[in-house]
Parts: sequence; structure tokens; C-alpha cells
Amino acid sequence: MKNYVEKRKADVFYRKAKAENYRARSAYKLIELQEKFHIIKKSDVIVDCGAAPGSWSQVALEFAGSDGLVIGIDVLPVAKLTNRFTFIQGDLTDEEMPKKIISVSKSIDVVISDAAPEFSGIKTLDMGKAHDLNLVVLDLAKKILKKGGNFVCKTFQSSEFQRFVREVKKVFAQVYTFKPQSSQKNSPETYVIGLRKK
Repeated sequence: MKNYVEKRKADVFYRKAKAENYRARSAYKLIELQEKFHIIKKSDVIVDCGAAPGSWSQVALEFAGSDGLVIGIDVLPVAKLTNRFTFIQGDLTDEEMPKKIISVSKSIDVVISDAAPEFSGIKTLDMGKAHDLNLVVLDLAKKILKKGGNFVCKTFQSSEFQRFVREVKKVFAQVYTFKPQSSQKNSPETYVIGLRKK
């Protein structure tokens, strides 16, 4: 445990997040994704799937500006950010979730997800869980995202990876994959970006 704490303190993005008041180092992943792909525009309404502890919502609010709105979803609570942040505590697999989101805003411009399942340490099982979660997020995006809307989802390099990319290509005009510099070097995580929902 002591070694883990020392590694975190030595992590440049962890220290930067503390200094810049982001709730987690993962904020910089979305900043990099935004700078490269311009996913979020001013005044956008963004749904943040797996929002806890709130760092992606913080970044999304900054890029969406004073007229933007972020709707965060997580099974874990997320502390209030601003009056432009609405939080729905619940499971992404809840059949009522699309209705709950649409009750906040009928027009959704962007769906983002840095969500990951609880990992067991058994690689094949964990990658299967991650793929299932990716499909849940993509299905939600299909239901709520307006035509021309954008999508970002964390996934993992595994036997399921290309299958997920193919599914995203069915929904979006342009699809990219990208691993931010702020991702841990030894992590198999990567991001799938879908631009302009068909």
C-alpha cells in the first residue's frame, strides 16, 4: 500500500490534478481527447457515463461553456459541481435510464464514458465484462444521442476490441482509436471516438 501511495505522488498527472483542482488524473485523458478530436462544442449537452468521482464532468463543463450542461450517471454518488451539472444515481443498464436522461434534456450532443467494470483479476473474464459495458454505453448513445452527435468510450485492447470498433462504425460517420499520454503506460485501456452519429 505504501509503495502504491508513493507511486501516485510521483505521478505527474496525479500531482497536476491536485494542483489544478480536478477530482482525478483522468481529467487529462478527456482534455487530450478534446484537443485532438474536438468532441465537445460550446453550449453542448453532454452525458457522462460512469461519472464518479467527477473529473470528466469537470472537463466537459469547461469545454461546453456557460450555456452547456453535463448529465452525470453513476452507481456511486458524485458531489455537486455547478448548477450546470445534473446527477442521476443509477445503473447504466437500467431500462428507464434513457427516459431519465431525456427528462433532463431532450437534445443530447455528446456521450462520454470513462467507465470500467469491477475487475476480478481474471483477464478473460474482465475483458468480457468491459466489452459488455462498452456495448451498454453504445446502446445508450444510440437511444439518446442526436443525429450528428459525438461519442467517446473507454475500452481495452483484447480479443473483443475490434468487434466493438465495428459496432461503433455502424453508428458513426467517423471512428478513431486513441490512447492518451496521460493513460498509465502499462494499462491496456484505449478510447474509441465516434464522430457525427448517422
